[in-house]
Amino acid sequence: ALLVNAEILILDDALSAVDGRTEHQILHNLRQWGQGRTVIISAHRLSALTEASEIIVMQHGHIAQRGNHDELAQQSGWYRDMYRYQQLEAALDDVPEIREEAVDA
Repeated sequence: ALLVNAEILILDDALSAVDGRTEHQILHNLRQWGQGRTVIISAHRLSALTEASEIIVMQHGHIAQRGNHDELAQQSGWYRDMYRYQQLEAALDDVPEIREEAVDA
């Protein structure tokens, strides 16, 4: 719950334990609440970052890539590779036969 009218909000992988629908609802509310504020989101699930004004990819303690989602999705590098991987993973999760084979394996 956001009880304070803070100018800065920091979320550290706060969306990792929620499903996609809940993540979407939380991000929608955050966008509305965050207007005129600074919201910093640390995330491994890149779908949480697609509407961020700026994304910073850190590797080995240094900035490896920086830009918005569209820019980083076009650049060769970790962000594009991981975003494509996560999209494929999500698509495969939606296919019942593949999900059943993965459980049976």
